[in-house]
Amino acid sequence: MDIITLENVSYYYKTYDDDGIAAQASGVEGINLTIREGAFVALVGHNGSGKSTLAKLFNGLLVPNSGTVTVCGLDTAEKKNIFEIRKNVGMVFQNPDNQMVASIVEEDVAFGPENLGVPQPEIVERVYSALEQVGMTEYAKRSPHKLSGGQKQRIAIAGALAIRPKVIVFDESTAMLDPQGRREVLSVARELNKQGMTVILITHFMEEVYGCDEVVVMSGGHIAKIGKPSEIFADERLLEAVGLDAPRSVALAAKLKSIGFDVTDNCIDARTLGVEVCRNLTK
Repeated sequence: MDIITLENVSYYYKTYDDDGIAAQASGVEGINLTIREGAFVALVGHNGSGKSTLAKLFNGLLVPNSGTVTVCGLDTAEKKNIFEIRKNVGMVFQNPDNQMVASIVEEDVAFGPENLGVPQPEIVERVYSALEQVGMTEYAKRSPHKLSGGQKQRIAIAGALAIRPKVIVFDESTAMLDPQGRREVLSVARELNKQGMTVILITHFMEEVYGCDEVVVMSGGHIAKIGKPSEIFADERLLEAVGLDAPRSVALAAKLKSIGFDVTDNCIDARTLGVEVCRNLTK
């Protein structure tokens, strides 16, 4: 079942010169994309490629200038649908500090369902269920501002989960985190997908797409290619054209193959590459 569909979607930003004269700058243009329920999809590309514009189109924060965005069968251009669409599509943004709205973790997570008018007993259940999902129950009574970056993002994820969405979008959610924080957030994202949630991961860190069902490569507001991670990593011409690099494990695997190692084309993470190297050495 398709949960998000974009049909010939274009969105243009207004820009102004020094004289106040307006012009249009393309965000995305002619986008056709379908995301299946329960999928784990990565959107990759450099800054300005259009991936974050797409993220905002997914839940009606932006409405296309042309084309149609449909979420759970609802057209985002119809104002009557926006409330339901935003209940179904949770967003986690780049800066964890900008997403904190309360001085206590449990109050922060409760903010979303409170605004939806959820009864108080159910809010409590939702808050602690969401905190458990992200492994942060023990921090419920603490101040979010005293947590690490990775922990803050896990609280932001819990806040999105408390709304009970069908889709969660990570819009560059690991960009400002240290390696440990990035691992924490990615671990939560992958676990949520295993539990059946549709996950959209927007990133410019190519190694983060390991384990995704599908990778959408963005460049200049257009979709350059859609494929499995191994297919994208193997397309050297594409990666060079859009200014992206394959993960180090993929590059190392290619070098090993060039000197005679028999390694598969699926070495998209260090663990898989290690297994392949050991297999070669024990032949």
